[in-house]
Amino acid sequence: MNIVKLAYFDEFQCTNSECPDSCCKDSWNIWLSRREYLDFKKRDMKPEFREIADKCVKRVKDTGDDYKYAKILHNEDGCPFLTENDLCMIHKEFGENALGYVCKTFPRHYASIGDDAVAMSCTSTCYHVNELLMRHPEGLAITEEEYKQNAKTVFSSFTVRKNWEGYPYYWDILGAEIDILQNRSFTVSERLLILGYFCQKADEYMKNGSANKIPSLAAMLLDNDLCRKIADSLKPAVPQSDSSMTDSVSILLNLSARIKKTNMASYIKMIDHVLQKTGCTIKEVTEASEKWEVTAYFSKEAILKLYNVYRHIEEERSYIIENLLVNIVFSQDMQDGIWKNYFITAVFYNMLRIIAPAFLNEEYSDRELALALTYAVKIVINSHSAEMGTFEDYVKDNKCTLPYAALLIC
Repeated sequence: MNIVKLAYFDEFQCTNSECPDSCCKDSWNIWLSRREYLDFKKRDMKPEFREIADKCVKRVKDTGDDYKYAKILHNEDGCPFLTENDLCMIHKEFGENALGYVCKTFPRHYASIGDDAVAMSCTSTCYHVNELLMRHPEGLAITEEEYKQNAKTVFSSFTVRKNWEGYPYYWDILGAEIDILQNRSFTVSERLLILGYFCQKADEYMKNGSANKIPSLAAMLLDNDLCRKIADSLKPAVPQSDSSMTDSVSILLNLSARIKKTNMASYIKMIDHVLQKTGCTIKEVTEASEKWEVTAYFSKEAILKLYNVYRHIEEERSYIIENLLVNIVFSQDMQDGIWKNYFITAVFYNMLRIIAPAFLNEEYSDRELALALTYAVKIVINSHSAEMGTFEDYVKDNKCTLPYAALLIC
């Protein structure tokens, strides 16, 4: 078995109280294994600590999975064990070894690829990960090393099953996706168009039983002349028209409506901030969501201002967007669908041009940019709103196509 990872992986170390966006502030449930739960419950605790533990650390119905034996239930403000200084009470009281596996490993992402490999990366929902991505203008290298048999067993984020029809071509697909995204002969948006062509074809091959054609397809797209023809053929005649701007705001409103149905207070605060930057108000968003009268509730000038900020980022340091996209693609579960993953990536790129600039002033630091990218990933991808809502909307409307993805990208 081999370990395949993005080279920055070993650079990551949690910045703890220096982080401007503590992961513990978000309203997400932390799983505990059976052993972790039992060890935690039998610890000698101060009365005030025991009160929080009894209230918030709960068994769940039997899932048949010892890794999902119990949960730390978050409140609207995040983890109940988070102090006013954004430090962990469990860590402070009992040390790092007392933390559950999820808390000790986040934002590290481990995926088992059959019995052959473990793919390692870090999620860009972590601010410091995006800082690291910004420190690699040369691009993200992929390294491979032998898995030491005496190493601790890795608990996977997901497992690619050996009986999945795409398993024999997993590395061909992933390698092609990353080669396309890192091809600096093209702009970022052009690379996404070429990637869309590859993902659509690969998905078709998978569905019609001819997945063995995928390696040849990947090799074919190493030809820059061919890629240029593909990119040019997919570019919309009028990029960033009023119609495409309306579509972008419609996606934003749908994300907002879905996020507001959750109890994720920090996410609701983020999406409200973005909407205000586009000229929307909370009342207007509710009305627009119900009546679908999107154009009446945003400022074209405000959107164009956000686009201009983003355009400057991509023109000056396109490697940052490249690295962000590579990091996202590397950790996607292909079993969800090659085309589905791509379309969600296209939606993310569309939203990135609005959401990230919404958190930036005309002059901003690298620290502020890393934080803005983090918010964009959280709102679109980590909230699952794009996957569980926006994608399904496009399927229902018969818009889940490569030409429509091109409109979102360009």
